[in-house]
Amino acid sequence: MKKKIVFFMANLVSGGAERVTVNIIKQLDKNRFDIFLVMVSKEGVFLEEIPTYVKIINLNAKKTLFSIFKFRKAIQNIQPNIIYSTMTHTSIAQYLALLGIKDKPFIVLRNATSPKLLAQEGGHKKSWRFLFKRAYQSADRILAQTPEMKEEIVEYYRVSPEKVDIFINPINEDEINNKINNIQNPFNKEKINVVAAGRLTYAKAFDVLLDAFALVIKEDNKFVLHIIGRDDGEKELLLKKQKELNLEKNVNFLGFQSNPYRFFYFSDLFVLSSRREGLPNALLENLYLKKPVISTKCIPFIYTLIEDGENGFLVDVENSKELASKILDFRKLKKLGFTKKYQPTNSNRYFQELK
Repeated sequence: MKKKIVFFMANLVSGGAERVTVNIIKQLDKNRFDIFLVMVSKEGVFLEEIPTYVKIINLNAKKTLFSIFKFRKAIQNIQPNIIYSTMTHTSIAQYLALLGIKDKPFIVLRNATSPKLLAQEGGHKKSWRFLFKRAYQSADRILAQTPEMKEEIVEYYRVSPEKVDIFINPINEDEINNKINNIQNPFNKEKINVVAAGRLTYAKAFDVLLDAFALVIKEDNKFVLHIIGRDDGEKELLLKKQKELNLEKNVNFLGFQSNPYRFFYFSDLFVLSSRREGLPNALLENLYLKKPVISTKCIPFIYTLIEDGENGFLVDVENSKELASKILDFRKLKKLGFTKKYQPTNSNRYFQELK
């Protein structure tokens, strides 16, 4: 008998949590699972990637917390074995929607970012923190992206370590390979093409990357930076900074790209400039593609992915001078790709073994 699994998402706009969720859905065996995607609002660029056999339910609500009663009704109609959520607001909404239901499904919550860094940045309002902690404490499994994140979840949310599993973000290798097959180089081959990817938001520190790039082109004007990602509130500030630093000819904002892999594949270098991360998907994908990478020390797990000076360079967060120096020295990297043992989680096997 098939297991019924519900993925509860606000929408499928471009973002790391959304990308991971779509990858999980694609990896699940449709012969073993009846897959439901319940959305607060049926919108987002990743919708076109959802397989046709997935049943999409649109709650058609303006905000996630306005969807609670509709979600409760959907749960009662579907009678799922498993419910998955990965964002703060959807995790709180599913917790509230299940209050009073006797035969509750198995709840899986994926943690999207570092609890420690989130707290240091001010975190959520007190009421949200209370509800979020209750949602985590009532969940059956919590998915931590790294061992360090597991320790933080246990400490900050007061949950038992036995119910926190390390779930390394899956890479959709087949999709990557398909999307780099028989494609044209989008770059000027006369330039040194550097790619960065992520939402245009403070956490990604593209402002620091622009400062670094201004130093880079003073040394070598052949470098060109291509930033992939949708605006999440920072684009206007970044465009202003681009102009102030005279980077109009050396920095391109490409917006969301349905096929970022062609840019990764043909790039000379990938840079992750983030102030904080959960587990950066774009970095994992570039390591898979055996590209030179430079990353900030934004999470402890980064040392497992990158051996400094071997398959990449590691720099301090918000250090534009160090970042510029390593960008200029990227050709010194010899070993490309993953150099330490690394195994993405098999989503299909993981969810089959639950309950």
